[in-house]
Formats: sequence, structure tokens, C-alpha cells
Amino acid sequence: MERILNTQAAREMVDNDLSLYRILLEAYINDKILDESRLLSLEAQDDTTEAAKYVHYFKGAARQLGAEVLAREGQALEDVLRGKAHGDVKALNEGFVSAYEEAVEAMKAELASLPEE
Repeated sequence: MERILNTQAAREMVDNDLSLYRILLEAYINDKILDESRLLSLEAQDDTTEAAKYVHYFKGAARQLGAEVLAREGQALEDVLRGKAHGDVKALNEGFVSAYEEAVEAMKAELASLPEE
């Protein structure tokens, strides 16, 4: 079953190094924030290559952190932007942005639950 945040898989990915895990979560939350207006602007300009790259960043990092729903939604949107699949870009954007927001909230909760260093 897909999870908003599969913390077990994410921790295993970093060999249960909680210090590294904390750094990665903090970086995902704070370093590059998804800007829906930027994504929509790239798509409106028919710059699907740049739009796909933008989605790819968030999707790939999400996969590494166990954000399974976000990774799936991002992959679906990226596939359409790259012409590998057909779909409703507007609906896919909505699913992607919603999944991003849920994943970030789950990551914040996960950070709060980690033991102090």
C-alpha cells in the first residue's frame, strides 16, 4: 500500500542514519519549495522540457524520502510532460501539488518526532 510518507523505507535508504535523515528532510522542506505558479508558467509557455525537469526534481527527492504518493503523482505528470503518456495536465498538476503539500506536512511531523541530536 502506498503511503504519504513511508518512514521505514526512507530510514533504510540512509542506513538508519538519523542525522543524515534529518538533514535530507530539512533540505527537502526548506531548500527548494514547489512553486505551482512557476510550474504552470512553464507549461503555459509550452516549455514541457523545463516543466518536466522541475517536476523531476521534486519527484526524485520524494522517492528517496519515502514520499510514495508524491513520487507516483510526479511520475505521472512527468511522463505526460515528456510525451511518454497522455493525460490531463491540469488534473495531474492538482494531484501533484496536493501530494506535495501532504508529503511536506508528513515530513514536518516526522522531523518533530525524531530524537534530538
